[in-house]
Amino acid sequence: MQPDAVLPHPIGMRRTTLILAVTLICACGAANSANGQPAPATASPVAFTCTASGAASPLWPAAASATAPAIASAAADGDTLKLTFASGTPQFEVVPVGSAHFIVDPSGRPVDLAGASGVKIVLRGFRGDVSNYTGPARLTSSGPILLEAAPIGDFEGVVGFGAGVSRPSCANVTASSSTLSFHFIASGS
Repeated sequence: MQPDAVLPHPIGMRRTTLILAVTLICACGAANSANGQPAPATASPVAFTCTASGAASPLWPAAASATAPAIASAAADGDTLKLTFASGTPQFEVVPVGSAHFIVDPSGRPVDLAGASGVKIVLRGFRGDVSNYTGPARLTSSGPILLEAAPIGDFEGVVGFGAGVSRPSCANVTASSSTLSFHFIASGS
């Protein structure tokens, strides 16, 4: 052995071997063995949960002084009921009920909606001396859960909507600046 020769350091070789092994394993794991292409990312479905209630938005108090109806529009599409307001969003409550049979407040008149079950939506913080919703009396939907919705009350600052659903359900509620979207989901009860 020549005195000038430099031998590789055993720890440096182990580290290099380990790095090469990890790189090789990572490169092999990134490809689909059938066609050599990267495996496609799969989106996991979003699990909706029931929303029982929600507070009014900061812009909502301005609705109490409005002269136009506070509910600008209502639309049903698929399993979603979308309520759009003139300004902000009101306090709300979602109550699953056993049937699609509702009573209009304050008249006591019965309203039967399509469906085997129902969900009552209660909105609070409206003016009590005006009609707060002047849209369609019935909103039909293509479901499969939400079948029909209708206003079921506008009395003393409380507005109600009934939803006829195909099976026991609740709603997942999302709020934007002036919209509440009620996405109906099976509740398992």
